[in-house]
Order: sequence, then structure tokens, then C-alpha cells
Amino acid sequence: MQKAELILVKLNQKSQSDKSFKFRRLYRNLYKPDFYLYAYSLMYSKPGNMTKGSDGKTIDGFSRNWITETIEQLKYERYNPTPVRRVFIPKKNGKMRPLGIPSIKDKLVQMILKEILEAIYEPLFSNNSHGFRPNRSCQTALHQIKRRFSGASWIIEGDIKGFFDNINHKILIDILKEKIEDGRVIELIKKFLKAGYMQDGIKYESITGAPQGGIISPVLSNIYLHNLDNYMEKLILKYRKGKVRKRNPAYKSLTDKRYYRLKKGRIEEANEILKQILKTPCLNPMDSDFVRIKYVRYADDFVVGIWGSKELAKQIRDGIAKFLNETLNIELSMGKTLITNILKDKTRFLGYEFHKAKDDSKIIKDSTGKLRRSINGIIQLRVPRDVINSKIKQFSRNGKPIHRSDRVNMPIIKIIKTYNSEIRGLYNYYRLAYNVGGQMGRFKHYHYFSLIKTICRKKKLSMKEVFSKYGIIVPRKKGTGTKNVIGMRYKAKNETKTQLYFNDSLKRIKYPFEYNTHIETGKVIGKPYCELIARLQKGQCEMCKNENIVGDLVVHHVKKLELLNAIKDENIIPDWIKLMKKLRRKTLVVCTNCHDNIHKCK
Repeated sequence: MQKAELILVKLNQKSQSDKSFKFRRLYRNLYKPDFYLYAYSLMYSKPGNMTKGSDGKTIDGFSRNWITETIEQLKYERYNPTPVRRVFIPKKNGKMRPLGIPSIKDKLVQMILKEILEAIYEPLFSNNSHGFRPNRSCQTALHQIKRRFSGASWIIEGDIKGFFDNINHKILIDILKEKIEDGRVIELIKKFLKAGYMQDGIKYESITGAPQGGIISPVLSNIYLHNLDNYMEKLILKYRKGKVRKRNPAYKSLTDKRYYRLKKGRIEEANEILKQILKTPCLNPMDSDFVRIKYVRYADDFVVGIWGSKELAKQIRDGIAKFLNETLNIELSMGKTLITNILKDKTRFLGYEFHKAKDDSKIIKDSTGKLRRSINGIIQLRVPRDVINSKIKQFSRNGKPIHRSDRVNMPIIKIIKTYNSEIRGLYNYYRLAYNVGGQMGRFKHYHYFSLIKTICRKKKLSMKEVFSKYGIIVPRKKGTGTKNVIGMRYKAKNETKTQLYFNDSLKRIKYPFEYNTHIETGKVIGKPYCELIARLQKGQCEMCKNENIVGDLVVHHVKKLELLNAIKDENIIPDWIKLMKKLRRKTLVVCTNCHDNIHKCK
């Protein structure tokens, strides 16, 4: 029997080599137990799997019996997905976003379908699409804007009304049928789309849309909007005009004057003319004989850069709106789809601001020794000031850092780790911005002293006493000398470790991490060695040590290892908790008898 990874590689290679190939007999892959183990290895470690679906179950208790039962239902087409459990999470604008939580068995089947669809469609997707794709991210989309939008005059910020809630099922199924000639796979996907959702104990039907939170929803959304990517690529070729922009007559006139002054030896006059030259574009930005269009999409958000007039920008925006309405039956929000003059105003995309840099004072010599403007016209990514201000509000009052009452009862090590995860996550997202050092430095000041004051409140110490007790001397990143950073030493596996507050340099990076991976090719398939699967296949209960019970083995899951530390008295800690803490694993492979005893607190 071929392994799941090998089958996915073959599907991917076939899709790359023959773009018009139609795939058949895909459904039989759902009969292979190895696919379920592959899917489980990709998803078991995610904390969200310990959230109950509408059937009240979590990933805890996974076993081969789950696989056998699911395969049996799929073989005889008796498998029916359960409705997702709908919950609401807050959005940045204060509104609530609906989130659908599938049952754990549905997640497992959806993960297999997702991997199969990605293997087929990744070689077909546009290089301008970055959302929910392997080796791509928000940062790769922003980096593409930075590289390719530098000559644009106008920017269209696309906004699709309630995209995930308004995906037309019939149109999506028709798009899938163009590539997949397997009625049972199509029917299974249709079942997931029509499964409905549970809210307040009442089941609601799904007429349109794909539930946000479903494992298969992101890849289906990319397949749905792939037609928009194709439309934009045709539009780019249609409007392409001219080879290069015409020279600016004013610039040519000034350079001629300067050459004449230099020839006559009038150096001072020539230098004054040079200052005017540096403020004048060398190419005509209003050249009507030169038109270019660039396009970048992340999920349902997209931007279009236009080398041309505002009238052309309006024409393209209206064309996109008409295409979305007539072809995909979704609506472009004309009120939120803005047209911005990038030469004058800033534009926002994926939480960043970007604008065209203009600084006549930055003059460098190129490789030939000629003077040129170093940053004029390039796209610069910025951390929006209001974003940092909103983050600072959580740690300050009246312009001064304050403690966090909700963290006072945490252990010191957990307080430091919580603060670290916040600043590291924020910095990792905004590290492409040229002003990341300044804005993150502002945030770090309030954040760091909020940490210190939280420890002060917990231990009833002064700031000086906190520095004396928890300060750790570390070398400075630049130059010589040392500094005192709040941290804590602790023992782990018979060695002493140190947990410091975030002490990395707040430097801008030029390229996202994904930039050096194979983002220009298809899906990179394969997973690292999964220790949990090996433990499951070993056939031994890790509690009672009974062997040769592969069929009855189940996996006990906990959401976080630190939850096991709630019981402090060593005399009453159950053996299974001691074993999980010793293994430092959130999983335990046990027989059904031991698993029952764990849940009965025996």
C-alpha cells in the first residue's frame, strides 16, 4: 500500500506537468488508514482540537477504531458530517465574527480532503495569491507589494462583502468539477458545505458560504477566488502599454543647463541646478502611453497597483466589481473599496501602512560613480502608529505603565512567558516595516515596565527590589558593557535554564522567512518523523505496559502541559499526570481500560 505522502507527491507532480489533467478515482484514498494517521499527525498538537464540536467530543481518545469506523461509513457512503458549532469571536472594529467548530472526526476527514486538494491545486494557483497557502503568508504578500508596486500612481484596496458567508455552493462545485471527475469526492465536499451549524441548541441550514474555522474552508476559498486571479492576470496583459516611460522634459532641460554651467566652470550655479534636478522626476509620471497593473491577494483582501490615471483606476475597480457579481455571485463593497493616490497618501493592507518614499536629501553613488536618489519612489512598509497606541493602552494609564491585574496570580515564570509571547508575536509580524525599531521600542517601554509592576504587585516589592531579586546581568547587543534584564532561573531535566524578558534586537528584516523557500513551485509535501504515530504503532500501553493491543489503544490528550501543575501535593498526584510530566508530552498512548480510569480519576 502506497503511503499518503507518496500519493500526494504524485498528485502534485501530475498537476504540475499537465495543467489540463482531470483527476479521477480520488475517493479511494479515503479508504487508506495511512491517510488518517498522516492527517492526525498534522493536527493533533493544535490546542483548538481540545475544543468541543457540536457532538461534544474532542481529539482526546483518538484510536484506530475511529479510522476503521470512518472508512466503513465512507465505503458505503453513509458518512454524514455533523453541523458545526457556531461561536462568535470579537473583531478589531468591535463587531463579532462567526466561527464554526467542526466535530473532531469531521476535522480528520476534512484534513485529508484539504491535503488532496492542495496537492492538485497548488501548482495551478497564481503567484499573486498568498492566503492560506504553504510557504506563503501576510509577509510574503507585503514583500511582493514592496518589490513590485514602486512605480504605481494609484492603489485600489479591494473589500469583498462577507466573502466566507456568501460563497455560492453551486458555483464552487462547478469550479471543482472542472478539475476533479470523481462524483463521490464532489458529493462529500457538498455534504460539508451543506452540513449547517448549531447555535443555542438549534440547527440552521447552510444555503451559502463556507464556515470560518473549517479545515477545508481556506483551500476552497482559494479555489473559488482563483477565477479572480485569472481575470486579473488577463487584465494585466490587456492594459499593458508601452516599454518605458518617456523622459521628463523638465528633467532633461535642467540636466542640459547643469552640463552647460559645468562646461563654463560655473560650479556654484551647477550645484544649485543639481538641487532642482534631485527634486524633479527623471521620467514623466503622467505619461499616458505607459500603463502597468500589478495585483496581490491575501484570502479575500486584495490590492491593485496602477501606473496610469485615476479614471483608469475607476474603470478597473468597476470591472472587478462586475466580474465578481456576474461570475462568482459575490459583491465588492464600493464604499470600502478605496482608490488612493500613493504619491500623496498612505494605504493600509494586512495591518501595515505603505506609501511611496520621497526624500531628496538621500543621495548615493551607483556602481558607475553617478549620483542618484536612493529612496525616492520606492514603497516603504510602516507600522501604523495607531496600532501601537492601541496596544500600549492595555499596559498604561495616563501615559504611565501599569500592572496587569489579570496576571498577578500567575507564577513568575508564566508572567514572563506571557509578556514575551505578546511582544515577540507583535515584533515578528511587523519586522518588515522600516520604522519597526521606533514603534516597537515605544511599545517595549510600556510593556517591560508593566511586567515589572505586575511582579511588584504580586510579590509586594518595590521596583528596585524586583530588579535586585529578578534582574539578570546580560551583555548588551551592541558595543561593550552589560545590562540588567528581568528574568528567572529554573531547573528542567537536571539543568538550570534562564527565562529572560524579550531581549532581541528590534531590527527590520529585508525578506520574510518564507522568501527563501520554494514559493514559486507547487506544494511542498511531506511531514517530519511523528513520534506520536510511532508510539501508537508500537502497540504498548504506556500506563500498564500491556503489549499487542494495537486495536484498543487510544491517545489521551491534554490542552496544555502546565494544566497538569494545578495539583501541588505530590502524594495525591495521579500516576498518569506524573508520567506525562516526566515524558513532557501532551499525549499519552494508553489502553481503553487505563483511559477510562484516567477520566474516572482512578
